[in-house]
Amino acid sequence: MTRAATYDPMRRRRSLRMGRERGCRVYIATEELERAGIDPTGPPPFYRVWAGQRGGLFLRLYLAP
Repeated sequence: MTRAATYDPMRRRRSLRMGRERGCRVYIATEELERAGIDPTGPPPFYRVWAGQRGGLFLRLYLAP
């Protein structure tokens, strides 16, 4: 499997907003999903998000039952 770009976990990225959407999208690289045991071609995982007081986010992914 070849990838067009190399994933860099330390690179900062700009969030994307489209039209009237609220919030932002989170990009998770294929290799990170595979490392977490989530099939990238399968159904989208369930998730929860917690916000920190200083602007940080914690995102937890759950395997589909």
